[in-house]
Amino acid sequence: MEIGTLIGLAGAWILIVVSIMLGGSIGAFINAPSMLIVIGGGFAAALASFPLKEFLNGVKAIGKAFKPSVPDPLELITFLVEMTKKARKEGILALEADIDQFYERDKILGNLMRMLIDGQSIEEIEANYESAIAQEETKLSTEISVWESLGELFPALGMIGTLIGLIQMLQNLSDPAALGPGMAVAMITTLYGAILANILCIPIAKKLKYYKDLILLYKEAYIITIKSIEKGVNPNTLQQQLASLLGVDMGMD
Repeated sequence: MEIGTLIGLAGAWILIVVSIMLGGSIGAFINAPSMLIVIGGGFAAALASFPLKEFLNGVKAIGKAFKPSVPDPLELITFLVEMTKKARKEGILALEADIDQFYERDKILGNLMRMLIDGQSIEEIEANYESAIAQEETKLSTEISVWESLGELFPALGMIGTLIGLIQMLQNLSDPAALGPGMAVAMITTLYGAILANILCIPIAKKLKYYKDLILLYKEAYIITIKSIEKGVNPNTLQQQLASLLGVDMGMD
């Protein structure tokens, strides 16, 4: 669990709610037409911007901001170095016994190791890696784009709601009883749009981007390890290289 995401978002929402309650009734800030315009309209417009499957995957990606599937760098380095030691001591074919373990850790790693064990050239392995990483980057970038789009659309729908409310007010200037609902829609929709964009969508998009860059960096360690095994590089040298790549202090002298 990424506690920073939880504390940050929950803290921002709580502070807003408390500020509202200190200034009056929270019920005055609940308006069904405004919710339909901003939330319903925002999600509908975002859905129109992406294929259905990619949109749904993007929305569900919010879970990654709270519970990212990022490996522990120390554990990853140790695993890859031990794998290199085994290949150097027993030969590359000895890694065949661990192929299921590679796939369980990461499909990309499993595919790379399968190619290495099968004796394919390092050029073919690199080409496969680059293709897999490109697909992974596209997938992660689309998830980010969904939240970035929502962050842009919610305020825009808030402004549309404001215009709707103002038009309703202008049409009922002779009826004082109708001015209140129109003013509520006009003001609250803008508030909803600003809150949802700045205290949900934008932070989620930024956190997903952070993890995307981290995940791709960690996967770069795979191809570095494959090359080291193919060249017979000393495992200690690989450990230093991976530690530098991932910014980890291995406690080496």
